[in-house]
Amino acid sequence: MIVYIIRHGQAENQSDSGRDADRNLTELGREQAGAISQYLARPDTQTPTRVFASPYTRTRQTAGAIWKALDHPEQIDDRLAATRSVSDLLSVIPDMDLPAIALVSHNPIVSRAVDVLLAGPSAQHTCSMRPGQLIALRVDRPDLVGTAELIAQFRLGD
Repeated sequence: MIVYIIRHGQAENQSDSGRDADRNLTELGREQAGAISQYLARPDTQTPTRVFASPYTRTRQTAGAIWKALDHPEQIDDRLAATRSVSDLLSVIPDMDLPAIALVSHNPIVSRAVDVLLAGPSAQHTCSMRPGQLIALRVDRPDLVGTAELIAQFRLGD
């Protein structure tokens, strides 16, 4: 299975409500989301069967571009929220045999999840995902942790 770990696009520093969960993408963040959606829609890319996002505004906006490009329904999962843990994020990965899924979430959870998937729970912190970055991993089911292989990275402008 391929798991696309995606950090939401660049977001505003503050929201009108003052709540972190309500922060919108900046113009650059919207461009990053569009670029990720185009990357995932390419014929040479394994298209995700499902795309899950955190309930936060900036992740829903990032995933929205992907949902639209791939003609997928909106799939929000609270386990991807910024206040959740790596184990919560990993629990979103379904037990069923799907060819590919995408998870849109927040740092530091996404960076740590990549480390854990690649090298296991005692992995050193080596990954530092930037806003609007996608990392593609090939993972073995049922043993996710420490079994992944890095197969691609993408970020607008890189």
